[in-house]
Amino acid sequence: MPWSRGGKPPTWSVRSSPRSACPSPDGDVRATLDALTSRGRAFVAAGLTVLLGGILLGLDVLVRIGMLALALPLVAVVVVARGRSTVSASREVTPPRVPAGAEVAVALRIDGGGRGTPGTVLLEDELPDALGGRRRFSVESRGPEWRCLVEYAVTPHRRGFHAIGPLTVRVGDPFGFLSVARTFHTTTPLVVTPVVHSLGRMWAGGVGAERGDHRVRLGATGRPDDASVREYRVGDDLRRIHWRTTARTGELMVRREEEGRHADLTVFLDTRRDVHQPGKEGTFEWAVSAAASVAAHFAGNGWDVRLTTDTTDSHDSAPDELGLILDELAAVRTSSRRTTGLVPADVLGSRGTVVAIVTGADAGALDHLDRCCSGAGRRLALVLDADGWLSRASSGTGASADLAASARSRGWDAVAVGGGQGVADAWRALAALAAKAAVR
Repeated sequence: MPWSRGGKPPTWSVRSSPRSACPSPDGDVRATLDALTSRGRAFVAAGLTVLLGGILLGLDVLVRIGMLALALPLVAVVVVARGRSTVSASREVTPPRVPAGAEVAVALRIDGGGRGTPGTVLLEDELPDALGGRRRFSVESRGPEWRCLVEYAVTPHRRGFHAIGPLTVRVGDPFGFLSVARTFHTTTPLVVTPVVHSLGRMWAGGVGAERGDHRVRLGATGRPDDASVREYRVGDDLRRIHWRTTARTGELMVRREEEGRHADLTVFLDTRRDVHQPGKEGTFEWAVSAAASVAAHFAGNGWDVRLTTDTTDSHDSAPDELGLILDELAAVRTSSRRTTGLVPADVLGSRGTVVAIVTGADAGALDHLDRCCSGAGRRLALVLDADGWLSRASSGTGASADLAASARSRGWDAVAVGGGQGVADAWRALAALAAKAAVR
């Protein structure tokens, strides 16, 4: 990429401030000689050649020309080496966490000072290929104290954790005879999360009618006790028995205000490599984006969300800590696990809502999950058509449709998803199916 002029600065939020000196403060002339540019080396070689030719031929004019050509870069070396110029740099990134495809503003502030001579300062900011590769700029240093602001934008299209930097600053003399480079090894992190799709309003009919399963609507009588208790189930803590309601109804009733408080929604993501279509347009990236969208959808409506995969334990998150889940999804990769026992039984033992994102490539994918979350208040599944994904069908067919039908027969709300469906479209289809099931 050619050198370009810097633009105006943006609004900044995250600061990374490496500092160094250009050149080294001890004024090492030998080190500065190594920094001669092609132009400087050409002047030295030409000066020596003309000087020796003038001496051999006895021509004083050639001797003087050769000495002048040789002296210019050497004087520049001495001036820069003794100048003790300093350059400090800071980098700021806005915002520090973005979804894939969003634009990120990067700003560089360069401050120079000391006894150095004015000239051109070349900046090179190192970026990974996922962010478009390195960026180069040139700025003019004027006077003993100078500063400049440089802005550029990057658009990451691949989720993950990326590092912007290090920054290399090259300072030279006005004639371009030498270029002294210093690298600021500090980098600035950038988190690129999966794309989060808007899933519309929360469902009615039992899923999301209130802000979380722990927010229970009042019954017909309007009694608060009736709204915060339920029938006793085997395994419930006896300390949660609500004796007043038990005496009135004649049946054991337990308090439910703490039920599922830290696991109102559990999102399960199957990351096994063998059951997914690879690539940016494959089923895995779609599933990661769907998991992020579902988590953000429910967390934004006051639910507590938990993310679980076949290789990691559960991670609880309050609504205001959604960033933890998005960060994990930014870094998630396919696993080499092959077993159908996807997760420990206690991980999905939630009485809240479970959303499973699996593919139809494994006919037994939901069997283990069905046993683990049999006590869940609602079980939802998006079954991706891995075999026909690249055909861009508008709905899942074959093995994915069979698996979704089998899940529905066991009490799940499940739909088969084709490669031509977006996350929002698939979620609307699942919502419509769940609404019909609630009416029945």
